[in-house]
Amino acid sequence: MPSEIIKPSVAVAPTNTGRRPGRPTQRILTIDSIVERTLAIAGREGFAAVTMNRLARDMGVTPRALYNHVSNRQEIVDRVWVKVVEGITLPDLDPADWRNSFHVLWNSLRDQFRTFPRVLLVALDEQISPQGTSPLRLKLVEIALDFFTSIGLSLEDAVVVREMLLADLFSFALTADFSYDLRSDEDKATTFHPVPEVWLEKLPEVEAPLTRQALKVSPRTADELFNKMVEARIAYVEKLLGL
Repeated sequence: MPSEIIKPSVAVAPTNTGRRPGRPTQRILTIDSIVERTLAIAGREGFAAVTMNRLARDMGVTPRALYNHVSNRQEIVDRVWVKVVEGITLPDLDPADWRNSFHVLWNSLRDQFRTFPRVLLVALDEQISPQGTSPLRLKLVEIALDFFTSIGLSLEDAVVVREMLLADLFSFALTADFSYDLRSDEDKATTFHPVPEVWLEKLPEVEAPLTRQALKVSPRTADELFNKMVEARIAYVEKLLGL
């Protein structure tokens, strides 16, 4: 995980609606635009940053105008989660070449979650009502379990491996990619140092020879670290399959 998580105060730029002052907001405000704006805010700042006043301010409308399109904030949260779930696509997976398919699956979902990492905290930040469910969520679970069992895993092991997949993706999007993507190109190579090098420089009296050496062998990119994680999952599955 990154040696120092960056906690940005990211301000999401208001959407350029192209309208002149005084034009009716109802002509440009839609449920879809409200959901998109919420996803943009929550994706970088978390759902806690999403209030009706914040949404209204960002969209250049009054809070009352929002209520002309949605019942309340809960409806917006539910709609955002449905949009996220229904936007997820799974790549074609080949049980005969399952090791490569693991890389394809992990990386495909990582790329999709990477665009709105803090939305993944929805389970901690929010309650999703029954209106926030989607049939596609069940379909995605079924596809994953079918793939894992088709390579020879028991259903019990398939459930565990799927949970590992989700843990890898969620944690990496939130703690690794989020920090890595916010850094300058110059600083990216130091993202996964065990500790920032400046700490070691300020504390030369501390005996930490392995930590100092680790600065030279730490992964230099998020992709490098992620692919090592996938290889670790493949090794675990090989053990389960007795390979």
